Amino acid sequence: MTNDMETIEINKKYGSGAYPSDILRHEFDNLTKSSDKWEHYFGIYTHFYHQLKSHQRCDIKSGQVLVEVGVQQGGSLELWGNVWPGQVIGIDVDPECLKLKYDNPSISVELGDQGSPHFWDDFLSRHPRIDFFIDDGGHNMDQQIITFEKVFPKLSVGGIYICEDCHTSYMQYNGGGLNVKGSFISYAKSYIDIIHAGWWEEMNADLEQRKKIGKDLTSVHFYDSIVVFEKFGKAEMKRVTPKGK
Repeated sequence: MTNDMETIEINKKYGSGAYPSDILRHEFDNLTKSSDKWEHYFGIYTHFYHQLKSHQRCDIKSGQVLVEVGVQQGGSLELWGNVWPGQVIGIDVDPECLKLKYDNPSISVELGDQGSPHFWDDFLSRHPRIDFFIDDGGHNMDQQIITFEKVFPKLSVGGIYICEDCHTSYMQYNGGGLNVKGSFISYAKSYIDIIHAGWWEEMNADLEQRKKIGKDLTSVHFYDSIVVFEKFGKAEMKRVTPKGK
């Protein structure tokens, strides 16, 4: 998943035979700011980072933008700043996060409430391009759903949207619970229907609204505590047969 020049640079920095997920973990283990993540997240991040590169058939460019909701002590933004060559923007509701200082000038922090549609309208008007989005914010159901419904339609075609810590969908404290209709997991499952919109024989207002939100949605991937949405556009359904048959 890496080209020859990338492989040379990886070998120089990390040693021969290093895997991309090992590299991300290496950067995490050497952060100067605090952070915590579930260990299996690193492989998921790495896979979809390279999916984005593969879809665009090029390296990630300096003009591309990664946004993460949930800054806390700043370590995660430092991690992304070490591996993402473009702009990295963090969002948090805590004013203390604005005091964080980074040597990397591509990293910035903005104050905002992800549960506020008005915040997203303002933010997206100022940052019209997002290529890689990570929701690691408040983890309440309304926050996660509002954030997705505001951000995903504005995500670049060829972009990746990740919602972390989705185990909160099973916690009543966060507004979730097993099979609760308003949980983010239940909400995300409904986008399986959106992927299959071309086969619908009936329609309702809720599905029609989600079809608009999920325009260009290619796939939804469920992992323990993470849901990933790929926005690569809808591939044409074309039935083929073996040549000569």
